[in-house]
Amino acid sequence: MIKLLELRTEKNISQRGIAKELHISQGTYNNWENGKTQPSIEQLIALADFFEVSVDYLISHSDDYGTIGIKTSPLLSNDEQQFLTYFRALSVEAKNALLKFLSHI
Repeated sequence: MIKLLELRTEKNISQRGIAKELHISQGTYNNWENGKTQPSIEQLIALADFFEVSVDYLISHSDDYGTIGIKTSPLLSNDEQQFLTYFRALSVEAKNALLKFLSHI
């Protein structure tokens, strides 16, 4: 079973929000979440990236999140890497609000 409902609830995002981010219909996402249909391998990878978990965790093959963290980059300071970590944890609505705020300062 795919852990979409659990992950969506943790991220506090609507089906519509995820569907928009993944460029699919809400109905398609709803069918995945309810087990009526299954995403393709490419779509599983996109979902795992979106939720920042491993595909194994997403499909209940592992209990370990296998969280995909921000790779240490010589181009980013520790503060920038921490900001990205916090940003990725925000809901889509919160990300949009933050980006709007940042564009005004």
